[in-house]
Amino acid sequence: MAKQISFGTPVNDAERWAFSLLASELPENYILLTNVEIPTKSGQAMEVDALVIGEWGVYVVDVKGYIGRLDAGLHAWSLDGREVDNSLAKANYVARVLAGNVKHKIPVGVYAPWCQGMVFITGRKGEEIELEKQQGSLSIYTPKQIVAALTKEWGLTAPRSHQVTDEQKEMVLKTIGQVALVEQRNNKIQDFTKLKCLFIQSGLEVWQAEYNPGDWTAPWLLKILIPTQFTDQIQSQNHETQLRAEFKRLQALTGCSGVPYCAPLIQDGEQLVLPIRMPRGVPLNILETESLTTYQLLEILRRSVSGLQQIHRRGFTVGGWTSNCIFVSDMGDVEFIDIKDTLNTSEDIQAYAHGFLALAEQTKQPRIYQWYQVAAKGEGGDLDALRCDLSALIDNGVCDTLPEKLEITVGAIVDHHYRLEQFIAATQHSQFWRARHIQGQYQCGVSVYSKVESNWPTLSNLYRSLSKLHHPHVENVLAFGQLPQSEELFIARSWEYGASLDELSDIQLGQPVMWFTQLLTGLQYMHQMDIYHGAICPKNIICNQEKAILVNFGIGLDIATSHYASRYADPKLWAAEGDAEKDLYGLVASFISTLAPVSLQGDGGQEGIIQALNSFDKQWFGEKTFDTCMKVLNFEFDVSQGINYQEAFDVVECLV
Repeated sequence: MAKQISFGTPVNDAERWAFSLLASELPENYILLTNVEIPTKSGQAMEVDALVIGEWGVYVVDVKGYIGRLDAGLHAWSLDGREVDNSLAKANYVARVLAGNVKHKIPVGVYAPWCQGMVFITGRKGEEIELEKQQGSLSIYTPKQIVAALTKEWGLTAPRSHQVTDEQKEMVLKTIGQVALVEQRNNKIQDFTKLKCLFIQSGLEVWQAEYNPGDWTAPWLLKILIPTQFTDQIQSQNHETQLRAEFKRLQALTGCSGVPYCAPLIQDGEQLVLPIRMPRGVPLNILETESLTTYQLLEILRRSVSGLQQIHRRGFTVGGWTSNCIFVSDMGDVEFIDIKDTLNTSEDIQAYAHGFLALAEQTKQPRIYQWYQVAAKGEGGDLDALRCDLSALIDNGVCDTLPEKLEITVGAIVDHHYRLEQFIAATQHSQFWRARHIQGQYQCGVSVYSKVESNWPTLSNLYRSLSKLHHPHVENVLAFGQLPQSEELFIARSWEYGASLDELSDIQLGQPVMWFTQLLTGLQYMHQMDIYHGAICPKNIICNQEKAILVNFGIGLDIATSHYASRYADPKLWAAEGDAEKDLYGLVASFISTLAPVSLQGDGGQEGIIQALNSFDKQWFGEKTFDTCMKVLNFEFDVSQGINYQEAFDVVECLV
């Protein structure tokens, strides 16, 4: 892309198209002066369409928009049989004048550059033109050869070829006069000064600019639309609509982190300009992530997700997720400079996760990079949860090496979120603690389980599902994961006030059937989602005055077997039974065991529970409820698709 300095306005579409072609196709070390005037000795100025200061010479280019067949000779030209002016003669004359002017200004010992005339026949934007030259050496060219003629040695008419030096280029510019002032004028848009062209195509340009209203400066980007340079009016109008829409989006997003500030649109009759403050930092694709610490990576991710959240909450999406449109500063600030609003929220989150996945994986924090891996597949992503996790990791401290093994004691912090405050209970392979969520300052429960490494994949899937579901009578899972440097896992859940079913000191009339009915609704909901408890026993049922809650899904077998007869949850007994039938058996047996005297339960196995059930008055219990419970205990109750547990146990009217 050549450096273009415009001294005047193109007089027709042919000139406008020709200048655009030359500016975009010529090398960057070329200088293109357009609509410039060459002074003569008499003081009269001669206008030149284009003056190209190139590698091999200085070319005075006359632009003609002829359409048709041009027959060009040394003295006379004809276009489709009609006589037209010999433009090459005029260009050569001006070139000789320019050469003479340069020789008078050039110092002793420096040779003047070669100056020659050239004619550029454009046709209709490069089409509908046929050129016939009577002499092949005539410097008359169509768009197919013009760039090569200006850049190759064969395009010279000089007897000997010499490359133009930088000193010779400066002498030509001095001969023209006031080039620097004209360039400064052309590069000035109100208080913005264009510095470097980053993109140019048709009538669209993007410039790196400087804002200098007084004694200070600031870097900006200028998106410039020049309607006259588009091929048709419809295309120009479409791009203008897009630029105005971008301005409205940026104005609507003012104040959001991650969104660069934009100034009001500038329209001066010739161009429409959108000034955008230059983002701080470097594009994501050239960010040297290897030199960043884990803290810095986490901070970049936190600020990126905070910015994305704020944009979404204003009703917009980013859409422009190419890595060179995402800037990261030294302080970890993240800015998006191509906010298109072309995706829906889910698609935007997926594109975001894909773009930042490499950074997330570099943190070596499983909870973080697993979120990005899942979200990048389009399987959903909770931005609030991610931001909370990132904040917890940063605020509570992480290190760039593997974390040390956690000692389960008062004051220990689990998963950077939960501080253990009070020990509640324990079995051989589990502990239950009252904890406090550090950021939210609310109570919660944390269970720690050992020797579950063989069940990890199943438990991981189970608790990921539970964390996305809600039922008032099923534990509300807050977090689930593996403790560092160990084979132990933890589950954080909402704190439920109450006691386990077998530890209740006072059971009022009507409460057991209310609790039983509530838990049936919870079980039916979970079973419909193909989620099964697997170890329902009195210790895994928490009750209070208002409700009962099922806890310890999938990992409560040791609790069940340690607080109840081993045969109660014996896998051998259930080997031929389905998961749903096992859960119903555990639920029925838990309530009978709690309500019946221990002396009637025998060894607490299947026969003992059935014996205890038979001790109840069938009329008081309800015949249908009694019969269904008996079928469950004898494994004669089959859970078929669509069955309603409440109707099967005849407790529909008991739910309060």
